[in-house]
Amino acid sequence: MRRITSWIALGAATTFLAGCGGDYNNGDGGGGDELISFVGTTGVFAAWADSDTGDFAVANTGTYAGKRQSLHGTVDFMTGQDLMQPAGVEIWKSSDGHIRALDLTSFGAPQSQQVSSETAATVDATCSLSGTQVAGANTDYAGVYFAADLQSPVNSAYFYRLPGADGTCNTADDVVHLVRTGMSPTDAPITVSAMPVATVRSASGGITGFVIKSGTQLVLVDNNFANPVTLGTFASTIGVAIALPVGATQGYPTSQLFLVDGNIVGVNYASPSTSAPLLAIPGWTPTANGAIFAASPGALYVAVNTPASGGTPESATISMIPADGSAAASLVATEAAHIDGMAFPVGGTNLVWGESAPNYTVRAIAQSGGSPFTVATSSVNGGTFTATAAAVYYTTWAGVTDSTAKTVTRTSTSSGISGLDGSVIQAPLANSTFASGGEYQPWPDDTTTTATPLETVLQVQGLTRVSATNPATGYAWTVDGVSGGTIVAIPVATNQPGATIGTLSTSNAMWLSGTFRDAGHTGFIEGSNAASTNDPATRVLYLLNTQQPQTLVRLTPNL
Repeated sequence: MRRITSWIALGAATTFLAGCGGDYNNGDGGGGDELISFVGTTGVFAAWADSDTGDFAVANTGTYAGKRQSLHGTVDFMTGQDLMQPAGVEIWKSSDGHIRALDLTSFGAPQSQQVSSETAATVDATCSLSGTQVAGANTDYAGVYFAADLQSPVNSAYFYRLPGADGTCNTADDVVHLVRTGMSPTDAPITVSAMPVATVRSASGGITGFVIKSGTQLVLVDNNFANPVTLGTFASTIGVAIALPVGATQGYPTSQLFLVDGNIVGVNYASPSTSAPLLAIPGWTPTANGAIFAASPGALYVAVNTPASGGTPESATISMIPADGSAAASLVATEAAHIDGMAFPVGGTNLVWGESAPNYTVRAIAQSGGSPFTVATSSVNGGTFTATAAAVYYTTWAGVTDSTAKTVTRTSTSSGISGLDGSVIQAPLANSTFASGGEYQPWPDDTTTTATPLETVLQVQGLTRVSATNPATGYAWTVDGVSGGTIVAIPVATNQPGATIGTLSTSNAMWLSGTFRDAGHTGFIEGSNAASTNDPATRVLYLLNTQQPQTLVRLTPNL
């Protein structure tokens, strides 16, 4: 991986910065006659890298917002040509008011291009962020929304908010515009009636329509926001509607489960119809969805926590709903604990969850039924995990929250690996944590999204104490952070330490996350802390190669 010694502007029109220095393959940064598939980032940053030479570029923080991407297939998202090699696109709102897109397959270093004639897009946080990151917004609020069309990639749709006459987003007069990745700078953006709640696709991955809220109804509109069809009518105006996870391993469903104002319902796109409530979430509010979700290929699992009351201790239930909404929820398990997270691994046969009871424990239950069983235990009260079909990678800590002083403290952080059968693969290692996400296997060369399993996880060793205050809540956090830690790649096939990737710079980064696919084993990861949002200025970006030691490069000065 190329070590960066200086920063060079690629040109004002691109809003990008590039690094320069020696390379490990004597490459020229993607120049010449060879068509290069560049690595993109799935996080909040707009960036690219050449996995062959180590060359990279990243957009100037503050010049853009609302970045989205699709890194799938072989058809160019901006030209429609089948390139017979991996293609991808990143698209965002630029501070100059335009919508810009970056084609990740190029003969030279990728250059961002203006998409549509839009001149009034804003990088304002309220118009760009989503959910409760925006003060006063409900959980389904979306500043931007992106839908990749895998059958006709040039029709991939990027939606964004503009403030209405009052000059403020998240108000009744907001305007929603749509541009497509195949548009030219002279094409006018399209004004649509609402921000989508969900995208409906054909079996081949093409966009056939969008689900939107319209008064008391969920409505299906076509790809051009025409020909509305009522999917379901509710007793009152819909406040919050959220499409819930789908665990299909191939293709796209003709029906989907939605959370609508606290009730889970099945929505059939083909009928069209909406079921009666299949499960009501107790204690639901528009700003707190009150449940944890995970999807298998055939079902949605829903965990609901019930707080302690009087002499009754805290408990949690896990329910299962068929993915097609054909039956009401059935109880899977009741735990005398608080469930913190839940997952159904790709290719797995077990539902896995983490709970504090009061000590943090990872538990699981077979998809076929039976009783829950313990995968890993700890002597502390907090934790998180990542699961594969065969193993669990978990991090634990001792956490204390003082609501009066508004402080959160985490100490004694450690991480380990257990088999799904409860066997100890790596005993807990003190002063270490697993990054969220990791390196996933490549997408198959097809036009439908096929889930792929993890290939490599990243363990950060040698943590340091880090403090940061969340400006929205006022809570001051002090945790064992990733700042200054050393990253070790662990292939999930062996669960043995692999390459030592490098040491993170000293900063106030608390956590590390990154989800990237095998493209020469090169990928981007992001550092964040308690004050971070999806605004790139609140995060830090790194580049690494999971199979080559000392390839970690810090790309932004944030945090």
